[in-house]
Amino acid sequence: MKRELKIGIFLAGAFMILGLLIFIVGDLSRWFRRGGYELDAYFQTATGLENQAAVRLAGVKIGYVKDIRLADRRARVVMSIFPQYRVPKDSKASLSSLGFIGEKYIEITPSDKAEYFGPGGAIETTAGVGFDQLGNMAVTIGDEIKKLGESLNKVTGEASQTDLRETLANLNAFTGELRDLMAADGKNLRTGIQGIARASRDLDKQIASLSRNLEETIGAFKGVADDNRESVKSDVEKAGQILDDLKESVRMLRQTLEKIDKGEGTVGKLVQDPELYESARTTLAGVDRIVEPLGAARPIGLFRLDYLADSEKTKSVATLGLALSPRYFVFGQAVRDPVLDRFTYSAEGGLRWNAVAARAGIIESTFGAGLDLMALDDRLVFSLEGYDFYRDLGPRFRFMTQFSLVRYLHLVAGVDDLGQSSNRQFYVGLGLGVR
Repeated sequence: MKRELKIGIFLAGAFMILGLLIFIVGDLSRWFRRGGYELDAYFQTATGLENQAAVRLAGVKIGYVKDIRLADRRARVVMSIFPQYRVPKDSKASLSSLGFIGEKYIEITPSDKAEYFGPGGAIETTAGVGFDQLGNMAVTIGDEIKKLGESLNKVTGEASQTDLRETLANLNAFTGELRDLMAADGKNLRTGIQGIARASRDLDKQIASLSRNLEETIGAFKGVADDNRESVKSDVEKAGQILDDLKESVRMLRQTLEKIDKGEGTVGKLVQDPELYESARTTLAGVDRIVEPLGAARPIGLFRLDYLADSEKTKSVATLGLALSPRYFVFGQAVRDPVLDRFTYSAEGGLRWNAVAARAGIIESTFGAGLDLMALDDRLVFSLEGYDFYRDLGPRFRFMTQFSLVRYLHLVAGVDDLGQSSNRQFYVGLGLGVR
């Protein structure tokens, strides 16, 4: 059989298996996902939130978003909670994001209650403060400032001026009545004034005594002031300088606001020119699309030792990579091959659909491709890969199973070169790191 035909058969079979897994079997991850109970949360908006997004309690992942649907003009979010976790009643759910513009998830703030939600319960929600909420707050503040200006216009309007004229007229009438009263009762008024004069003379005597005491007190204060005159003068001069700086700052602020209102400068054009504003929004949206995958990226690092049963030799593999998002990943490997007694390298990129991942690139210094099937929350992985298609003996196929005992410790077992009985080797291994 020709080499090209073998390559075609292998790739066709791989794509057929992938198509069957995706379109016939459906979402395989549901078979292996831990069962749990459902809780509901109702949000005014669920913008940016998607199915399978994480649900966290005090920062710890306790479930995932199972479904999002519209219920009476609000977004009903159905959450699946892992069975080992319980959510206290009166807890609050809100939308949060990883970083400033990262992937959105649901954050649950626990209460102090000892009672817990049962299946089908509904959690009260609170609104998170995001970039769009800040924009709405800015619009609200602008409306309040506009209302304040309208109120000031009403105070200085025509109706207020009319009230002021009426007040002055009443004051003039009161003055005329007081003048008539003095003309009619002048004698009694003079008698009263004389009494007031006598009382004033007595008061003058008391004031003279009080003045002497005040002079002594003022003299004492004057002595204190003379001692601290220079310090007070310096403080007054500093206060004057501060007031001058404040006046200058207010003047510059007024000029800046006037320029913005006229559309001058960069900020003024941004505020007054709709086309520039839309352009800025489009640019920010593009930056958001570029940065979003980086915010959700996580590192991949693994070192593995495999024992080859037939040749009784040890093979070492060092892996470094990056999961750019829940769907896309890239990684590289340095492999010490004891059979060939040399180092080889691998560089692959792949795409994941739920529990199935397809990858291709350089495998041990030759072109190759592979399929991975994940189960048990990615703790169990089955892998089939083919490479070295131009070898005289034909392509090299390898099947491998990995199981994670704990988070950073993995057991490996598989068959290498399973298509050639003369070169076929069974191997077992131990890995340490993050997959």
